[in-house]
This record gives sequence, C-alpha cells and structure tokens, in this order.
Amino acid sequence: MFCGEHEMDEIDSRIIHSLIQNSRITLSQMSKDIDVPDATISNRLKKLEKDVIKQYTLILDYDKIDLKITAIIIIQSESEKHKDVEQELSNLDEVSEVYSISGEYDILIKVWARSLDELNNIINSKIRSVDGIEDLTEMIVMERVKEGVVPLTEPKE
Repeated sequence: MFCGEHEMDEIDSRIIHSLIQNSRITLSQMSKDIDVPDATISNRLKKLEKDVIKQYTLILDYDKIDLKITAIIIIQSESEKHKDVEQELSNLDEVSEVYSISGEYDILIKVWARSLDELNNIINSKIRSVDGIEDLTEMIVMERVKEGVVPLTEPKE
C-alpha cells in the first residue's frame, strides 16, 4: 500500500490502527504499544497526516443528541444534472453522506432527523425539491449494527 511517495509498512499500519481505536492516544502511549521510539511515531504521523489521514473526527451517540432517525435514500437523477444534484444534496445539513453509485439508482445519501415528521419534511421540502431528481426510495434504519469503522485489519505482530 502506498502512502504519498513511500510505501506504507507495518509501522504505518499499526499507527493507523491505533488511531482508529483511540484518536486521542498520546504519542508516548502509541510508542509503548507499538514498541517504536516517540520520534519515529511523530515523523511517521506527520507523513500520514499529509498523505493518508484526512481528518480526526468524533463518533457520537446520536440518541443523546436527539438524532433518533436515520434514513438511507437512493436517488435517480437526470444524467445531465447528476453532478449538480450531488452538490446540492451535499450542501444539506441533514445529509451526512453522498455517494455516486451504479445500478438503477445513481446516488445514495444518508439523512438524519429528530423524528419521522422531521424526516418527512426534509424529504418533501428539501430533497424532492432538488432540480434533477427523477425518483427516490427511502429506507429507514431500524438498528445501527456497525457504523463508522474503516475496514482496516489490525497488523500482524
């Protein structure tokens, strides 16, 4: 796996895995866990932040901030307006993810709401009003089984 101008090795993978587990881990704790000097961790981390790590973020308990409803919506758009539709959907605060997909539908979005009434309002007043949307199908998430985890396996020791 390549990282910028150099190939990622096991130390890079272990640093990334460590950050996935706990993005607030200290360099000294990571150094102990990986058994690599602090300076090496620091240098590698700077390269990874330049080439691989886009940002550090939070995983929230959505129920505690009153975002109880999650919906996955698949959308058919007019082909000549596809990029504009993606951009307009990306600008909606309630939309957390936008994907261009293959198949009968060509856009998939993830939407958050406090209630079914609010979700209905978002769909009907904001999403359906986007110029270029031909059709959409909504699916309400009943349970979040696994979310927000990168499919990166832990390096073998």
